[in-house]
Amino acid sequence: MKGPVYTCTKCDAQFPKWSGRCTSCGAWGSIGQEARSEKREDASRPKAAPGATASFAEDSAVTHANAEPTGFATVDRLLAGGIVEGSMTLVAGEPGVGKSTLLAQLALVVAGAGKTVLYVTGEESPSQIKRRLQRLSKDIPKGLRFLDTTDAPTIAATVVDIGPALTIVDSVQTLRCADASGEPGSVTQVKACAATLTEAAKRSKHPVILVGQVTKDGDVAGPRLLEHIVDTVLFLEGDRMHRYRLLRLLKHRFGPTDDIALLSMTEKGLEAVEDASTELLRDRPANAAGSSVSCIIEGRRPLLIEIQALVSPAGYSTPVRRTTGIDPARLGMLLAVLARRSGVQALDKDVYANAAGGFDARDPSVDLAVATAIASAIKDTPLDPRLALFGEVGLAGELRPVSLPDARLKEMSRLGFRIAIVPKGQAKHAPKGLDAKEASSLREAFQIMRIV
Repeated sequence: MKGPVYTCTKCDAQFPKWSGRCTSCGAWGSIGQEARSEKREDASRPKAAPGATASFAEDSAVTHANAEPTGFATVDRLLAGGIVEGSMTLVAGEPGVGKSTLLAQLALVVAGAGKTVLYVTGEESPSQIKRRLQRLSKDIPKGLRFLDTTDAPTIAATVVDIGPALTIVDSVQTLRCADASGEPGSVTQVKACAATLTEAAKRSKHPVILVGQVTKDGDVAGPRLLEHIVDTVLFLEGDRMHRYRLLRLLKHRFGPTDDIALLSMTEKGLEAVEDASTELLRDRPANAAGSSVSCIIEGRRPLLIEIQALVSPAGYSTPVRRTTGIDPARLGMLLAVLARRSGVQALDKDVYANAAGGFDARDPSVDLAVATAIASAIKDTPLDPRLALFGEVGLAGELRPVSLPDARLKEMSRLGFRIAIVPKGQAKHAPKGLDAKEASSLREAFQIMRIV
C-alpha cells in the first residue's frame, strides 16, 4: 500500500511529505494530508459499453442544456436566462456579506412559483433559517423544505428521491463523507462531497447550489479544485458596514461570464440597483475639495464612482497612509509621482483615500482620479462638479490609455457630466455634449483643471 499524499489547498500541488510552505504557490499552512486510494491488482480491465458513443451530427443524440428561469431577475440576467438543469453552482463570499440572505430570497421566489426547493443547512438550525425567511416574506411557501444534515450521501439521496426544482446547500465546508478521510473542509472531504452532489445533480437533472466561504486573501475556502468541479461560480462581495453588494459572475459553462449585478442590502433583503452609477454618486457632497469622479469597468459594465481624499499634516514622524477600496501600493506610487512629476508634495503628510460607498476600485484607470483628489485636497480647491476623468498614471507622470474608453465616455455623458479628462487618443468618439479633453501627462491634466 502506498503512503499518503499531501496536497496544497490553494493550488492543488501534491507532495510526498508535509511542509509548512507550498513551493508551488508560496502559500503557508495550506498543505494537508490526502489519503491515496489503494489500487486493486486483481481488478478487471474495464470494458467498453456497446453503443456508448454518439454522433454530434445527430440532433437526437445530443441534448441542449436548458436554462430554467428562477423568477429572481438578477440571477436570471447573470446566468443568461436561469439555472441549467443538473448544474452545480458555487456562491462564494466573506462571512456576513449576505450569501444566505441572497439564497433565502432565491428559495422563496422559486418555491413561491409552486416548485419544490430543498434547503440543506449545516451551519444554522432550521429555526434560524425560518426566522430569516420570515423577515424576508410574510408567507413561507409549502414547497420550501428543510434538511438538517451535514452528510453528503444523505443529501444526494434526498435530491434523487424527491427531485426538487432547486437544492441549496449551506455550506460545503461543513459537509462530510464517511468514505473520505480528514475533517470537514479538508481537501479529501470537499472533493468527495462535491463529487457526490455533482453525481446526484446530473442523475436527477436538478440543479444544486453550494455556499462557500472565502479566506482573508479572498480565495474560496478549501481546495481550489472546487471552483473547477462546479459549472458556475458567483462571488458576492462588499463591505458589511455598507449597503452595497456586488454579485460577480466568475465562471459559467453555459453562457458568457465576467458580468456583475449591483445589489443594495435593505430590510427586505437584497434588492437590485438598476442604475448603479446614479446610485453610487447620489450622496456625493457638492463643492467639496478632495472629491473626484472616475469611471471603472466592472465585468462588461461601466460604473461611475466617487474617489475621496483627505490630506493633513503628519502627526508622527512616519506619515499615515490609509485606503478603503483603493490599492495601498498604488497610492504610495501616486504620491511619489505627484511629488516628482507634478510638483504636488504630499509625501510628508497623512493621506487618506477612499472609494465612496464601500466599493472596491482597484482598476488602474482610477489613478488620475485618485491623484486629482489628492491635489484638490492639498490645494483645498473643489473640482468642477460637471467633471469626470479616467486614466492610468505611469512612473514618468504620463497618462496611459485604458480599455473601453468609448463606453466610459458614454456613461459619463448619460449621467450629465459635461467635461472629461482622458489620456491622449481616447476622446475620438466622445458623445455630443461632452467636452472630452486629452492630456498626455498628470501635469497637463492639472493645468487643464487649474488646480496647480
